[in-house]
Amino acid sequence: MEEVDDYYGHFRVSTDLIELRNLLQCAELIVRSALERKESRGLHFTLDYPEMLPHARDTVLVP
Repeated sequence: MEEVDDYYGHFRVSTDLIELRNLLQCAELIVRSALERKESRGLHFTLDYPEMLPHARDTVLVP
């Protein structure tokens, strides 16, 4: 992500560059959300936390 931020700050902005930055931000948020999840729910199964919590809670992250 730092490479893209550096490139974004020093070169002419293009739609491809903006798309790359947005894709990296989305990927980072997905990974951070998965790492912070302390339960398994639906498709989000993790061996570290195989059980579901009694009540589902939203995972909201800010880039």
